[in-house]
Amino acid sequence: MAPQLTQSMEQALSQMARTPAGERLGAIDGVMIKTFIRHADPRGYFVEQLKRGDLDDRGNLFIPDAPFAQMSRSVAYARGGNPPELIKAFHWHSRQWDYWDVISGVARVVLVDCRDDSPTSGKIQVLMVGEDSPKMVAIPPFVAHGYQVVSLRDVVLNYYVTEPYDPKNPDEGRIAWNDPRIGFDWKIENI
Repeated sequence: MAPQLTQSMEQALSQMARTPAGERLGAIDGVMIKTFIRHADPRGYFVEQLKRGDLDDRGNLFIPDAPFAQMSRSVAYARGGNPPELIKAFHWHSRQWDYWDVISGVARVVLVDCRDDSPTSGKIQVLMVGEDSPKMVAIPPFVAHGYQVVSLRDVVLNYYVTEPYDPKNPDEGRIAWNDPRIGFDWKIENI
C-alpha cells in the first residue's frame, strides 16, 4: 500500500495554497544539480553520469551516503503540441532519494518542497532537463516531483534510487498533477 500524505506534508500543502504558485518559484533546499560535461570528438561524446567524489554545481558532495539500490528507466511518449496529457506528476518518497537523468528528449521537471520543517517549504523549483540541457537532478525525500514532455521526441528518463522498490511496502506516495494547493500552471505559453 502506497504511503499517505503525512500530517506535516498536509500542513505544508495547506500553507502553499495561501501564496500564489508564481510567488513560490525558486531553489529548494537539498535539491542538487550536476551539469554534465560532454567530452566530444567527431565520433560522438562521453559523459560521466555518477562517480564517487562527484560534486554538484555548487560544490556539494553529490553522491549519497547510502549506496544506490536500483537503476530504472521510464519512457514518456511525445505527441507534440501543448500537451497537458503528457504530465507525469506528482510523486514523493519518505526515505528514498531519486537521481534523474533525462537522456533523450526534453522535460520540464517540477519539484515541490512538501517538508513542513524545511527552510524552503512550499517552494516550487522548475528545471529544463534533457538533450539540450544535460544534467542530473538529485531529489530528496518529501520533495514531490514530476515532469512534462516539452520536446517532440520521447523523453527517456534514467533514474537511480537509494532504496530498492518493494511492491509489498512501496515508498512512493502520490499527489495529483493539478492539486490546487500546489497550483502549478502546466501550460506552455507561446510568444
